[in-house]
Amino acid sequence: MMKHLILTGLVAFGLSTGAFAALDLDVPTLNLPDLGDPASNALSSTEESILGVKLVRELRGSEPVVEDPELSGWLRALGNRLVAQAPGGGNYYFLIVKNAEINAYAMPGGVVVIHSGLILNTDSESELAAVISHEIAHVSQRHIARMMSGEKSNPLLTGLGVLAGAAAASKSPEAAQAIITGAIASQFHRQLSFSRQMETEADRTGLRILAGAGLDPQAMPLFMEKLDRRTSDLNGDITQYLSTHPQSIDRLSDTRELANQLGKRPVREDSDYLYAREKLRAITTSGSRPVTHGNPQLAQYAEAVSQLHRGNAKAVLQLLGMQSRELPVALAIADALNISKRYADTEALLTPLANAYPGQEAILVPLAEALLASEQAAKAWQLMSRANLTEQTSLEFLEVRQRVAEQAGQPVEAYRSAAERSLRMGEYKHARAILEQASRLPGNPAQTSARLQAMVRDIERMESQQKQLDKF
Repeated sequence: MMKHLILTGLVAFGLSTGAFAALDLDVPTLNLPDLGDPASNALSSTEESILGVKLVRELRGSEPVVEDPELSGWLRALGNRLVAQAPGGGNYYFLIVKNAEINAYAMPGGVVVIHSGLILNTDSESELAAVISHEIAHVSQRHIARMMSGEKSNPLLTGLGVLAGAAAASKSPEAAQAIITGAIASQFHRQLSFSRQMETEADRTGLRILAGAGLDPQAMPLFMEKLDRRTSDLNGDITQYLSTHPQSIDRLSDTRELANQLGKRPVREDSDYLYAREKLRAITTSGSRPVTHGNPQLAQYAEAVSQLHRGNAKAVLQLLGMQSRELPVALAIADALNISKRYADTEALLTPLANAYPGQEAILVPLAEALLASEQAAKAWQLMSRANLTEQTSLEFLEVRQRVAEQAGQPVEAYRSAAERSLRMGEYKHARAILEQASRLPGNPAQTSARLQAMVRDIERMESQQKQLDKF
């Protein structure tokens, strides 16, 4: 099980029987030790940010990250909604990893990883947001950097040790245990007296984030109770787990009590959560029954995306029709139309949405596919070029962007797309080589070549910054 990751202090939920400590929303201080910011002695905010980029790229290059533009965009939107309520600001990266374990964890630099198994075992957006809020709180309070405080070993290696443990855990819990404890065991034991306080701080901050985002604070104790039952069913005695992850046995009741103190408040849940969960179920599990709770529209969609995953476009169109006001449903229809080679219908369906939501990857990918198939590459490029490329731009989007640019007579942008994809997987040498090649294309304006060379220098500077952490 992934419980070994909790030894690092990075996993807040996982299969915890009580991942939320006593909260006090009305009292600004708790009986915490004066932690100050010892994190600054071990890893500055800038260094932690550099390490975060390194880790997210390593993850994308080695783990089964879900790169579907719709799902990655949905999780990013939910994460950003919560981050807007978190103290401290900074960059966050939200990734879904295909893994049936019910788990989530944070890493240095704002990397928050959610297993597909956790998402599929939530019943509401608020339940999922409760997990994410707690992970965001660990980042915003710089708990990871605090755990590194006073550690003489290299923080980059520590971070990579955690990453290696995350990768190993999906294959061998024992291997994960060895990697993680080998990387940070000494500092973990030195900081053991603070771990309860850090969890308490993350609990309190996480609940504030959840409530501030307009989601249901009651989802915290409800989900914890669900995990408590599941853990007991699967693992029986969890005394050993409790001994390695110190916590109060009263945390669940404390969380419920403090959530009650918040009283009734308006809750704004987005229906996109339900559609995303069922699409994720269709693409990551085989034969898993949808969870629709008597919602006929959701049941219809769940069946449609299951049929779509099997390539049965006719059944999808019979179930969903040709139009929908719900964006996830419209995207499923568009995919079915493309499989059926009804490209004009895809264009008619998605062009208004692309204009209403410019630059949204989930819309642009199927629309660009349809436009390319109908020999409208120039129009496809005009739409694709609206999207800003960020660290979390999906690899699938970059692949389509490259093909569109090639067919639209935009060779520099085609090379750039390939380089950006390599960059996001941590393949710096390959990215530099692609950009160097692009800069030497015949007919390049001097300004274009200079821009490409500047990108090469940026990559070199990035590599240099990451190597500096080796000397920390």
